[in-house]
Parts: sequence; structure tokens; C-alpha cells
Amino acid sequence: MDLKNRILLLLTATVVAIGCQAAMASKKPPEPSMAKCVASARVWDITFKHELASFMGVSLDRVPAIFCQRIFEGVRTGRIGFSDVNAIQLSQPTEIWMVIKGKPKEPPVTHSLPPRSSRFRNCSGIDGSFQVPISQKCPLSGWANH
Repeated sequence: MDLKNRILLLLTATVVAIGCQAAMASKKPPEPSMAKCVASARVWDITFKHELASFMGVSLDRVPAIFCQRIFEGVRTGRIGFSDVNAIQLSQPTEIWMVIKGKPKEPPVTHSLPPRSSRFRNCSGIDGSFQVPISQKCPLSGWANH
């Protein structure tokens, strides 16, 4: 079984466990589930732990705790959800890999307007912002006529 499939199984079990825990509306603190996750991760076979340690960039002895911590934090913050589990199964892009690696969430791409000029008007369009001469109005369609 390759690394992707193993992580998928672990992730599915973890997301389901955390989802069930959230549904219980905080009747139990999250520490017992984290302890269960770490305990189950300690019994993974050594080859898988080596692969995961290399992928995560941590030492072999820290893999169980860091893996569980990152997964729990990803679910808690909303970076990981059931849709991510489906995305892995369909070999689609997902942020799970960035969470497991410990990478921060990338900021959203923003389209900034070009600097104002007295000779041009800033307009927003379908493909982003653009400028038209000040004598013209911004087109309603969002397309610039050149």
C-alpha cells in the first residue's frame, strides 16, 4: 500500500472521529481523542513511519504526535474536511498535503487595482482590473474595447 493510500485511511478515520466528537458538542475534551490518535500512530510499521517522517520533515520519534497534531489542527481550523477525503480518493488537489507537511495556508490571490492616473479611469472586469481613458466610462460588460 503506497503512502497516499495509507494516509487516506488514517485521515478518513481521524476526520470521522473528530466529526463525531464535534457532534457531541464538547461533552469530552479533545485530548483523549488526540491520545488515541498518537497511540494508534505509534504502532504503524516502521517503513510507513520512515516515509511519513521524510514527507513531514520531522524525526522518526516525533511522527505520531506531530501527524496527529497537524491533522487535528487542520480539522479544527477548517483546512481539512470530508471533501478533502473525497478529493484524495479522486486524485484531485487538496490542502491536506500542506497541512501534513506543516505549511501555512497560502493567502488568497487578490487583484489589486493599478495606480490611479489623472489620464485614465480604473475599471473592474471579468479578467481583473484595467484602465480606460478618462474621457470614457467603464464598460458595463466588464470587457475593455481596445
